[in-house]
Amino acid sequence: MTILYTKLAYLYHEMYQNLFDYQKDFECYHQRLQQYGCRSILEIGCGSGNLAAYFVANGYAYQGLDASPDMLEIAREIEPAATYILGDMRSLEMADEFDAILITGRSFSYLNTNWDVLNTLKGINRALHPEGLLCFDNFNADKIIHPEPKVFEQTSSFKGKTFQRISSKTLNLDHGWTENWTAKYLVSEEGKPTQEFDDISILRSFTKDELTIFLRLAGFGMEEWIDQESIFLTVAKKINDL
Repeated sequence: MTILYTKLAYLYHEMYQNLFDYQKDFECYHQRLQQYGCRSILEIGCGSGNLAAYFVANGYAYQGLDASPDMLEIAREIEPAATYILGDMRSLEMADEFDAILITGRSFSYLNTNWDVLNTLKGINRALHPEGLLCFDNFNADKIIHPEPKVFEQTSSFKGKTFQRISSKTLNLDHGWTENWTAKYLVSEEGKPTQEFDDISILRSFTKDELTIFLRLAGFGMEEWIDQESIFLTVAKKINDL
C-alpha cells in the first residue's frame, strides 16, 4: 500500500475532493442499484467515506471496506452512521450477504495478478445474495495502454490549499496490462509551498474480453459495460454459487 493511503491519507482526502466527482459517481451506482432493487450494499475501497455519505443519506444499508486504517479513521469522521470494516478484497470473508457489492475509485486496478483478480471475484460471489449485483470501475486497456511514456498534470484546491499532481507512467506488463505509475505531489497555501512528496504504484488496466473470462470463472454473468473516457464500469450479476 502506498503512502498516499497511509500517513498521507488526509492529504488524499482533501486533494481528491475536486479531482473526483463523487456525486456523479454515486448517481451512476444509484441508478443501477435502483434498477436491480438492491438495498444492502458493500463498498470495497471506500477510502475516506466520500461515497458512504451519499449511500447513507439515500437509505441504503451500507457497509464500507478498506485496507487502510488511516482512511477508515477519516471515513468515520465524514460519515459516522456507516459501518466500516478493515480488510483486503483479495481475501474477502464477510459475516453478512449483500444485494450488491461495489468496488469504487479504480481500486480494482490494484489487482495486479490473475490470482488477485480471481480470488477477489470469488470472495465477492460468496458475499452476495443469489443474483446479487457486482459493479466496479477500472482502467480501459484499449484506451490508455501506449508504447510511449505519458505525463499527466492535475491541479485542485480545497480549503485554501492548492494541490498539484504530476504523474508519469511506463509499461510494466509483468502481470497483464500493468504499468508503473510515478507521481509527485506539491501542496501550497497562499502561494507558498508547504509539502512535496513522491508516490509509486503499479496499476493494471483490463480489456472487456479478459474481464468477461474472469467473471465467468467466478460465477458471474455480464450485464452491462458503461464507457467513461479512459475507464469503464462493469456491471455483472451472480449466476452461480461457488
